[in-house]
Amino acid sequence: MSQYGDRGLDTGRSTSAAPFDIENLQDFLQGPWRFERKVHDTLIDQQGDCLGDASFLADGDKLIYREEGELKMGDIETNTEREYHYTFPAPSLAEVRFPDGRFFHVLDLTKGIVRVEHQCGDDTYHGLFRVLSDKAWLSVWRVTGPKKNQVITTHYLRVPVS
Repeated sequence: MSQYGDRGLDTGRSTSAAPFDIENLQDFLQGPWRFERKVHDTLIDQQGDCLGDASFLADGDKLIYREEGELKMGDIETNTEREYHYTFPAPSLAEVRFPDGRFFHVLDLTKGIVRVEHQCGDDTYHGLFRVLSDKAWLSVWRVTGPKKNQVITTHYLRVPVS
């Protein structure tokens, strides 16, 4: 059982009837989060787990997302890190970019759930984001390409600020 309990979250499904709508995305995201990530790679027939910490830190009128975690996949154990920049053209809308400024995707959670897509060379990233509560959200990425066939499911849980 994960830190989120046995609620069927690994499939990307919530037991709640409807997603939790977000009107002010920047306020919702800002602050510290814990994450649990499941990676399923069908090409190499392996599954992995990554646990870590993430934060959305204010930088002027944008948020900088940074995460650090530990990935265990088969015999491999490695540290991971990731960074994205979120700008907000509207309170409910974020443009997500890589640190070098390249566009990644738009995020709009006013309905509590959204699908996005990103093309990276020959690889296609289909993403689903769903807000589960005011303290939890989920992202699911399906990555396909000539050398990739993965599903990456990440659950985020807000860290209480003391």
